[in-house]
Amino acid sequence: MAHFPFSERPDLLVLTCTHILEGSDIKLVCHHFDDNTWEFMCGASHTEEDAIVLSVGELCAEDPSLNLLCDMPVGAAASREDKQHAWQIGRIQGEDFYPAAESRMK
Repeated sequence: MAHFPFSERPDLLVLTCTHILEGSDIKLVCHHFDDNTWEFMCGASHTEEDAIVLSVGELCAEDPSLNLLCDMPVGAAASREDKQHAWQIGRIQGEDFYPAAESRMK
């Protein structure tokens, strides 16, 4: 296996949506402070039926640009228009975060 940059294991289960499996770009990634969970979403509206669980390694294998977010602090979210655009990292509104990480958030 190639180098995996996340501090979590490649088999860490994360939340995503069925739209990603159907070929939609991942446009929003959240790393939640309260429970240290990750979400990888397409940016569309979702219902509970759209939610699925995959490993972070599977998602990174499909979209290597996700590796750029490997050290995204808890309480942060990254967004982009599509795969051709750069990730923009900011705070998740209403969530705690580590103040030392604020310099990485725009």
